[in-house]
Amino acid sequence: MPTLPETIAGILRRTPEALIVCHVAPDGDCLGAALALALACEEVGVRAVVGSADGVPEAYRFLPASARIRTDPPAEAFTVGVAIECSSLDRAGGFADALARCRTLVNIDHHLSNTGFGNIVYWDTSAAAVGEQVHDVIRAMGVPLRADLAQCLLTAIVTDTGSFRFPNTTPRTLRLCADLIDAGGSIPRVIERVYETRSAGSLRLLGAALDALALAGDGRIAWTAVTAQMLQEAGALPEDVTGIVGMLRQIRGVRVALLFEETPSGIRVGIRSRDGARSNVIAETFGGGGHTGAAGFTAQGSLAEVVARTLDAAQRELRASS
Repeated sequence: MPTLPETIAGILRRTPEALIVCHVAPDGDCLGAALALALACEEVGVRAVVGSADGVPEAYRFLPASARIRTDPPAEAFTVGVAIECSSLDRAGGFADALARCRTLVNIDHHLSNTGFGNIVYWDTSAAAVGEQVHDVIRAMGVPLRADLAQCLLTAIVTDTGSFRFPNTTPRTLRLCADLIDAGGSIPRVIERVYETRSAGSLRLLGAALDALALAGDGRIAWTAVTAQMLQEAGALPEDVTGIVGMLRQIRGVRVALLFEETPSGIRVGIRSRDGARSNVIAETFGGGGHTGAAGFTAQGSLAEVVARTLDAAQRELRASS
């Protein structure tokens, strides 16, 4: 019996076209994996379209072929659709309907909270990044690694392991990254573009967010909020919010860090945790999901209401995980 990567590879090799979709607010893992899969599809003669409802953050525009990513869902129905790192179909945002119209829908994810949608589900919570899973599909397709593919996959893995600082990093992760470097990928390029290049507006926003920092739960919960007014006054973009919540988790004694962001679709909440606290459990309370150490959700209501409900859920998780 073929493995799931082999099954997906066979489906992709036989289809004339494929729609590959990122989750909303895409990160480096999702974008890198989606682009790598698209490049591999084209190598075997498959027309590949990559979609991201929220586009591509500036930090990831160095990725090969990132300019080809569409923000407008296609009108035509595709034979094969591939959802990359979408724990549920609605995580594809404006592309959810386009994926649902595909004759065959493939769901590739490593989040703990995947709902199991689609015809083929490649769900592996042991993978450090969805880039690892996509690498296995590309290998099963018989596509050799080359520099552009390697850079996309390396970006996926480096960003989702926190530059190999997170406990999801495994020996397999490091061996794969060595192969990707041999194929022409560069870790220093990822570090420079993703972590060491920021706009003046993003730094002003970071300062405002840290100035609004609050502690709860006897210092075990750190949280802050980014409002639309703060973005405007800082001259920042919504994508500049990325990374702030991770800084809150660095505070000594903090087990849960929360970032609340006002968006047109509601209050987006980013969660980071450590020392046994489970981010995904907090997120699932509100219909979201993610990993043990990193998760999120979007909620309706005023900022004050969402903050109060989330802090209550975080307190419950701290008691449950003590």
